[in-house]
Amino acid sequence: MLYRNPKFQLQAQDEQREIMKRHGEALNYDVLSEMDVLYRCIKEALRLHPPLILLLRYNHKDFTVKTRQGNEYVVPKDHIVATSPAFANRLPHIYKNPNTYDPDRFAPGRDEDKAAGPFSYVSFGGGRHGCLGEPFAYLQIKTIWSHLLRNYELELISPFPQIDWNAMVVGVKGEVMIRYKRKKLSVQ
Repeated sequence: MLYRNPKFQLQAQDEQREIMKRHGEALNYDVLSEMDVLYRCIKEALRLHPPLILLLRYNHKDFTVKTRQGNEYVVPKDHIVATSPAFANRLPHIYKNPNTYDPDRFAPGRDEDKAAGPFSYVSFGGGRHGCLGEPFAYLQIKTIWSHLLRNYELELISPFPQIDWNAMVVGVKGEVMIRYKRKKLSVQ
């Protein structure tokens, strides 16, 4: 997603330059925590392409849900409740232009995922049973992308891969071809 959108690729590289000016080559928890642009780029990619297509929860007691139209429904005890992050993360009443890659939707002041209320972004689930590995996943992904942005010039040369919906953990169909050239990111 990042390499299909040069504007955000340049923003992520500029952020790396600024961080390298302040911290040198260091990549530790504190340095990674400063990477807001990269965080938003990753979060947006996960919004559009969540790793799981279905989240299931067993309901331990009756509860009522109210739709945006005001209709109320009782979800009975002992039923299974399901949500699809791939669907929920593209709801047009929550996300403006929901099928467009736009990391700025998570920027301060816009915060589309927070403005609509809790559980508007469910790539990692939510509530008491949200993924405990979410912060670690972001640290891992930011570490990998920081290394790539700092050390390589990358270009997506194959068409953007199609999503393979046939597995519980979503992958891609076919091969993804990336051209790379080793190149240190200049801090100037």
